[in-house]
Amino acid sequence: MKKFLKIMFYSILVLLLMLFTLPYAFSIQEFTPENNFKPFPESHFVKIEGIKIHYREWITASDSAKGNVLLIHGFSGSTFSWRKNIDTLVHAGYHVVAVDVPPFGFSSREKKVNHSVSANALLLWKLADSLNNKQWIIAGHSMGASIAGAMAAMHPDKTAKLILVDGTFGDVEKSNKVNFLGWLVSTGPVKRLAEVIAKKKFYNYEKFKELLTSAYAKEPDSLAIVGYLEPFKIKRTASAILELSRSKEIQSLKLSDITGPILVVWGSKDTWIPIEAWRNFIKKYPSAKFEVIEGAGHCSMETNSNEFNKLMINFISVRK
Repeated sequence: MKKFLKIMFYSILVLLLMLFTLPYAFSIQEFTPENNFKPFPESHFVKIEGIKIHYREWITASDSAKGNVLLIHGFSGSTFSWRKNIDTLVHAGYHVVAVDVPPFGFSSREKKVNHSVSANALLLWKLADSLNNKQWIIAGHSMGASIAGAMAAMHPDKTAKLILVDGTFGDVEKSNKVNFLGWLVSTGPVKRLAEVIAKKKFYNYEKFKELLTSAYAKEPDSLAIVGYLEPFKIKRTASAILELSRSKEIQSLKLSDITGPILVVWGSKDTWIPIEAWRNFIKKYPSAKFEVIEGAGHCSMETNSNEFNKLMINFISVRK
């Protein structure tokens, strides 16, 4: 029996050793942006709370802009996600800012960053206040809708209007615990394994074409595929995404704290977050304006931009 237990002990030890060292045996190609790297002509980088944030800013020719608009992308998105909506806002006379929520897009992938909804809301308010310490019209897509809603609940006095696209916001409870799974997936070997698998199997043209076809409810063009894929080539992307599981809510926020007008836009063919998801939100916030874009998938602001832009401009142009 002792011999058997000894064999089992050493077998488990060898297995653990392999699990913790094998991921580092594989080489992967990674892209590290230079300090002067500028992905777009309107790109800016700023460090807030030690986190390097990439954002793009469009300022109208007139100093008397109609208002400030902050655009927040969804999970795996970036400022690129709003490419078909920005010109409409700028031409209508708005000061527009699109931001890459860490660790996505071209924002940095620092370790041990809190990526919770409330932490992101606080981070983006610090960015918004640094650019224009006035009211903001906040638009968020999917995951970004949760962050946008949290921002509105955190500072209703500074939120002029709120636009939620294929996503909603629910009450957030402050938390202090990290579960075992969250700890496990954020360990070095697991994150390295995630980098290897992601680079070898997922971060490629065909896989992103498949994902976007599902999100768009139709086949995407090559511009969309490359635009979404490029930021994922940056070093530590997969491991940084895993760290989301360790995030803790730093503040409790309630839907009832939101006081301004809300527009909810949904694609009728959204299979990522089915249209039924808005029902609970409407029950809690019945005054919200709800619009369905027929035939659109999960990214209605991209695939049906003309209809979306009309809804958006009509909503933000009306005085509350």
